[in-house]
Amino acid sequence: MWKYLVDDIKIIDLIYAARWPLYLTAAAMPLAVAFGLILALMRMSRIRILSWPATCYIELMRGTPLFVQLYLVYYSLPEIAGIFGPDAKQFMTLEAFPAAVLCLAANYAAYEAEIHRAGLLAVDKGQREAALSIGMSEWQAFYRVTLPQAFRIVLPPIINDAIAMQKDSCLTSAIGVKELLSYATSRGNNNEIGKPKMYLAAGVLYTILSLAFYFLGKFIERKLKARGGAELNLNQARH
Repeated sequence: MWKYLVDDIKIIDLIYAARWPLYLTAAAMPLAVAFGLILALMRMSRIRILSWPATCYIELMRGTPLFVQLYLVYYSLPEIAGIFGPDAKQFMTLEAFPAAVLCLAANYAAYEAEIHRAGLLAVDKGQREAALSIGMSEWQAFYRVTLPQAFRIVLPPIINDAIAMQKDSCLTSAIGVKELLSYATSRGNNNEIGKPKMYLAAGVLYTILSLAFYFLGKFIERKLKARGGAELNLNQARH
């Protein structure tokens, strides 16, 4: 069995290729969380020039498939920019990995925005009012009181989305990112093992990565519960 895995499936190489979902998630998820917070604050603003663009962006990104967004950014955007000259086309032409990180971050930021918004609204308004009553500015009350409490609430759902992102990273193979699915396809084409068995092996590795994120999320969930944080359920994944 081990000889079959090593010699035929090339499990060692497949495990090594599994680093790419981790790289993509590690690069894109912090950007998605940060941009999502900005979008949430814009959407919650009473100033329409801020709230309307944020709302449109969130609905647009949630309403179009990530696969389509990858193609638009990697293939279509340079062609559109080419209308303004070769320099513009060259400027808008991205390498596969940066384009993948950009699309994953931009797509998931729309979902993180809704998570952040729910978390901020879940914090008791009395907390902010108490902070203002002791002389804090609006910014200080938000940064020191509201945001830390909201972060405790939204952290488990963010980890839940990280699970979804590492699975969605397989879509980046469509624009040439040499990640786990891409390697499995290439290996399946080049030997008699065939694609089905290679896809099965890749699926097992994706499951292992998802379980690692899941147990990390459950660990954080228990810590938050022990410290009096809000209880959140990670069992219902978005994807």
